[in-house]
Amino acid sequence: MKTIVIYRSKTGFTRKYAEWIASELESEIAEYRQIRPEKLHEYDTIIYGGGLYAGGINGIRLIKKNLPYLRDRKIIVFATGATPDRPETSQELFDRNFSREHQEYLSFFYLRGGFDYSKLGLKDKILMSL
Repeated sequence: MKTIVIYRSKTGFTRKYAEWIASELESEIAEYRQIRPEKLHEYDTIIYGGGLYAGGINGIRLIKKNLPYLRDRKIIVFATGATPDRPETSQELFDRNFSREHQEYLSFFYLRGGFDYSKLGLKDKILMSL
């Protein structure tokens, strides 16, 4: 079974989880900008991780846009954020980011990350201060 872990990380927490997962599974790993959608068909299992940004999972369009063509693959998505992990948090994030139809074709996990203000860009710092 060929597996890839794809991630998008602004402050490094999601990248760290992606590295741990890829190491444990002995799989390939790639930052989401390095992946062309047509390359996804080379894998049996696709794991995508993104940090939360205003309740949305960063870069998730890569998976959502291509999900109709990947339904025969195992798709796992994880999100990282500073909110404590509770069952209602995970379900709310799953519902907010994926339609009921999408939810039938993938598994979702919320992983506690952190927040490193120093690694944010100016735009993100302004948004956070609001």
